[in-house]
Amino acid sequence: MAASRALLAAATAVVVLADATPPTPSASASPAASPTASARPSPSASATATPTASAAPAEEPATDPVQVAAGLARELGVPLFVDTPDLAAELDRLQTRTVIAYGTPAHVGGREVIPAPATAAELSVPGLPVAAPAPAALAVVSGEAVPAVLATLAAAGVQPQQVPAPHPGATVESTALLKANPGPVVAVGEGFGTDEQFATQVKVTRTADELPGGGIAPLPGRHMIAFYGHPETAALGMMGEQPPAEAVRRLGRLVDEYRALMPGQTVIGSFEIITTVASAAAGDDGDYSYETPIEKLMPWVEAAEANDIYVVLDLQPGRTGFLEQAKRYEELLLRPTVGLALDPEWRLKPDQKHLRQIGQVHIDEVNEVGAWLADLVAEHELPPKVLTLHQFQTRMIIDRARLDTSRPEVQYLVHVDGQGGQGAKQGTWSVIRRDLPPRVWLGWKNFEDEDIPMLTPKQTVEQVHPTPHFISYQ
Repeated sequence: MAASRALLAAATAVVVLADATPPTPSASASPAASPTASARPSPSASATATPTASAAPAEEPATDPVQVAAGLARELGVPLFVDTPDLAAELDRLQTRTVIAYGTPAHVGGREVIPAPATAAELSVPGLPVAAPAPAALAVVSGEAVPAVLATLAAAGVQPQQVPAPHPGATVESTALLKANPGPVVAVGEGFGTDEQFATQVKVTRTADELPGGGIAPLPGRHMIAFYGHPETAALGMMGEQPPAEAVRRLGRLVDEYRALMPGQTVIGSFEIITTVASAAAGDDGDYSYETPIEKLMPWVEAAEANDIYVVLDLQPGRTGFLEQAKRYEELLLRPTVGLALDPEWRLKPDQKHLRQIGQVHIDEVNEVGAWLADLVAEHELPPKVLTLHQFQTRMIIDRARLDTSRPEVQYLVHVDGQGGQGAKQGTWSVIRRDLPPRVWLGWKNFEDEDIPMLTPKQTVEQVHPTPHFISYQ
């Protein structure tokens, strides 16, 4: 009933489904966006707002009782409820007089109950169906919306927009819709965060510049093709094999290949810059990690920004912590198109040195970085940031199942770094992507020298499933 409480001030008639067990709701509505969001559409203006194609019911006649009831509710322009113990109180709040019932409801109080007809045309109730006004508000819907929620949105005059991730700026279409409509917005589904967080998402979607490829949320609306490396050497990856301007042109040619292979998908370029480099020497600070000065990174960041390329700052922290190193580069992370990557292979314990073992990190440290980055995004009203976790052994991220993906300001990507023969790489891919936490996307790396052989772009698209959202070259 969250959608009803958030959107409806009154409803003189409702549809109630009794004697049937609906699917467990995976979606709820939360008010959004601005102080005006509390001014809900009045019942006199409630009607069936036409859902977008992505949110519309299937074309085939519905047989599921919930779908049948939802269809009638949409035809009549009234909300749909399931008969639960708290229903009577909600109907009191809505000042409901008439209940159109499937089955025999037990929690509707002393109201008039009319058996639901086969079609809306067979029903004779004064004032029904409600005339349809222009939509009074918007709803962004993530996941499979409960039919009762969609019916309530329609009754409230709310236009639903399906999104593939819990962010109002998840697609070019949803971003354009919010920018063009300044009214209230509600969230339907899990993962949007608190009301305050969602209100910030709506504000950012309406006011921030869009990311390369369009929209505000990086994932899953685009695939990134990346050069990996360090600005000062060609030994660590393709990115450093040439100056920034030439790297931009070379990457552009590779991105064009992938665009041709992925019609209908948004494909952009990325530089994954090794920002702190695992070092054989302890260095003055004793952490076995070389922290690249920001002034050496800036030409690459600026070249990326000028050419619609997303930047990822990769950390190889040695004996220091990921959070301590991330904070050193806050100046760069405040830029909208700069994300972060954590590379546990190079995370050392106090008595360890590089290349004597594969490093690892506990999930608590990862979550600490994620929370800090999310706070940074929220405070500065930035688009969500990609936070990449490099992994090629399950032991590299201890207790990964507890990854906290609840903050909408951060979008996690697990980058599978297996190398060697393609059979071994596919085995690593299969193991690492197993039991991923919710709302985590995947990356794949092609090694120019270590893979036997390295896949071509065509082979990468055809052989790596699901299609990675981040494909890097080292």
